[in-house]
Amino acid sequence: MVEMMIKTVEARCSERVEEARLIASQFGGDCVTGPLQNGEYRIVLFSDREELWDYTTRKHGFPLSFQSIDRRIGAGNLSKKQPIAKAVGAQANHIVDATAGLGHDACLLACMGWQVDAIERDPFVACLLNLAVADANRVEDLAKTLQAKLRVQCGQAEDFLAQQTQLDVVYLDPMFEMERGSALPRKPAQVLQALVGQQSVEGVTLLQVAKARARRVVVKRPRKGPPLGDAPNLSFKGRQVRYDVYLSSGDAPRTP
Repeated sequence: MVEMMIKTVEARCSERVEEARLIASQFGGDCVTGPLQNGEYRIVLFSDREELWDYTTRKHGFPLSFQSIDRRIGAGNLSKKQPIAKAVGAQANHIVDATAGLGHDACLLACMGWQVDAIERDPFVACLLNLAVADANRVEDLAKTLQAKLRVQCGQAEDFLAQQTQLDVVYLDPMFEMERGSALPRKPAQVLQALVGQQSVEGVTLLQVAKARARRVVVKRPRKGPPLGDAPNLSFKGRQVRYDVYLSSGDAPRTP
């Protein structure tokens, strides 16, 4: 029997009760207190932070925050030598992350200096992403690094892309099954997969729409997995994932 999914909000401090009600209205959920039910996913607002709890949570959920991102420019995650940065290319200014999810990659790209529009279709997940952005803006050094370069929109990526003309880069990270024999994904990835499910079919459709609107489309894939669509023009491999690059007909297939 398929377990019903319940999405809720709880304020653990009196000053955030109204905020909790507003968040609940954005995805059509309820404000609650007390133990979590089976199948429940709950945004919990504390005085100084936000967490996502689920029905398997014991003492605390995982933070809705980007503070764990390694913000070193020379050798850390913000190095332009990273495969994701090479896939985006040095000439890009603006990136549309059409499958934003919890926004880790969108935030990473924004911290690298690109203007990023993060599009998330699921209203509950979009609320999680907005809370993480709000948390980032409360942290001085992270807010300074981001410089308001990350914008979140809730809606269908196809509709957003259809309104654009010639985009620099569209980034796609459709949910994919982990390769056999690999370790289970980290908690945020597990929860996101439970909330939005596999997106392989939607990813194929998005790829076609994106290729018609963007100079460059970057698709995140399992390192040894098949491409989402046709063979890409370029690929940049990391230790666990691969970034396939599709170039518009006007761009020569060259390494950035």
